[in-house]
Amino acid sequence: MELTQLLFTGSLSGLLSVLAHATFWGAVSFWVRGNTVPRYAEPPLAEAFLHMAAGIALAFLFWLSWGLAGLTENRWWVRGLIFGGLAWFALALPTVAGLVAGRIIDARAGAFAGSRWATTALGVGLACAWSWHRAA
Repeated sequence: MELTQLLFTGSLSGLLSVLAHATFWGAVSFWVRGNTVPRYAEPPLAEAFLHMAAGIALAFLFWLSWGLAGLTENRWWVRGLIFGGLAWFALALPTVAGLVAGRIIDARAGAFAGSRWATTALGVGLACAWSWHRAA
């Protein structure tokens, strides 16, 4: 698998995941609350770039792991979900939980941020696993 293609896939899936997440939760909160959308349901543009950078970093980690080479008996999407889940559990969950526990952000904003990072991690994991499987 070529590294640049995998990094590009990670970048795009990171961007698409945060945009899809913002669209979905913005629509849900607009539908539930009426004309008001909470501030934390609409991420700033800088956060979209942050998710793109995280997608590139996660794609690079996926490439370093050789597409989770030890999991040969599983389908590509299982490898993607395992990688994305492990990345979210190891990187995003402790960070968001620390911000909530330190009362830097409230629990609802922490839940939104945690689910946004889970969407990014799982999306990048699935996209990279699919690209790896398709190239093999």
